[in-house]
Amino acid sequence: MTAADQGRTDTYGPAKEFPAKVNGALSSTAGNAQEVADTVLRIIETPAGERKLRYFVSPQNFGVEEINALTKQVQANVLEAFGLAADTKFLKGKAVGSV
Repeated sequence: MTAADQGRTDTYGPAKEFPAKVNGALSSTAGNAQEVADTVLRIIETPAGERKLRYFVSPQNFGVEEINALTKQVQANVLEAFGLAADTKFLKGKAVGSV
């Protein structure tokens, strides 16, 4: 998508090329629907308590796996700092409040 005011866009210098470059990179790395379906099936088949919070599906990484790993660690640190780590840990067995 481009701006309606091409005159203004022309004043952006090299930055005016950013949208086309990002779109080109994303378009060239589009995955296929089967990869998504396979990942969903793998998630469904993963036993409760062993599923990850985030899954990555793409032929190109772009650093997303590293971002997800860092996010997981930061989240764990925050939960620990607030004393919530044990309270938010997955427990196998009966649901809370069940008889």
